[in-house]
Amino acid sequence: MTDLLDAPTTTSAPVEHRLQLEWTITHDVSPAVWIGRYEGLFVGMVEERVPEGFTATTRLGRGLGNFETLEDAQEAFYRR
Repeated sequence: MTDLLDAPTTTSAPVEHRLQLEWTITHDVSPAVWIGRYEGLFVGMVEERVPEGFTATTRLGRGLGNFETLEDAQEAFYRR
């Protein structure tokens, strides 16, 4: 089972739009945590790790790595 979302593909032109995850920050914990959902289903989270940066974890607990920026951590949920 894969935890990553594939970008939609077509054969006629390069893909410029991909499926968008919705990110919600929770202020109930510190440091901050962003919850990622796709069509209402939990897909994973990004945790802020001061001063290291951000870490991304899938819904099944698979670590996607540590990242310098929030955007890079969120981007890790898409297959390249």
